[in-house]
Amino acid sequence: MEIRVFGHPVHPVVVHFPIALLFTAVFFEIFGFWAQRESYRQFGLWLLILGLISGIIASAVGFWGEKAVVAAGVPEKAVDRHEFLAVITLAVFTLLLFFRWRVRDRWSVRNRTFYVILAVLGVLLLGTTGYFGGDLVYRYGAGVQRQATASTPSPDAAPTSTGHDKRD
Repeated sequence: MEIRVFGHPVHPVVVHFPIALLFTAVFFEIFGFWAQRESYRQFGLWLLILGLISGIIASAVGFWGEKAVVAAGVPEKAVDRHEFLAVITLAVFTLLLFFRWRVRDRWSVRNRTFYVILAVLGVLLLGTTGYFGGDLVYRYGAGVQRQATASTPSPDAAPTSTGHDKRD
């Protein structure tokens, strides 16, 4: 069962929020370490929380739409790869949040190094997950209407005049 709003699938709409929020969270966390500004890191923490919440929503909506995408001809293996990466990515960012909560204000060099490595791993996984999600759309046409209507011109057709460009 695919969730749609006004006839459009919801997953492509909501998926941009966790991508932007999680990338930006990691940026502010690392920049906060470098600049030694706790306010940047606090902002990064809130972005991480919002990114995880929106990531869970985007994943849930994506899982609900899997059958429709596979029924439309997208290879199930490609969909499963994207889903698997999404779950692993959310797990890494959840671990990052848990670690941040456990450490609180005890940021030794070792804790900081582990956190940054885990954050970078999360961003790399996020980018990879997004890449394969884009692959589903641009390579396999997931969520794209394939049938053209009679009024849809062929891409090879020459432009025609509608009569509105004539001057009297």
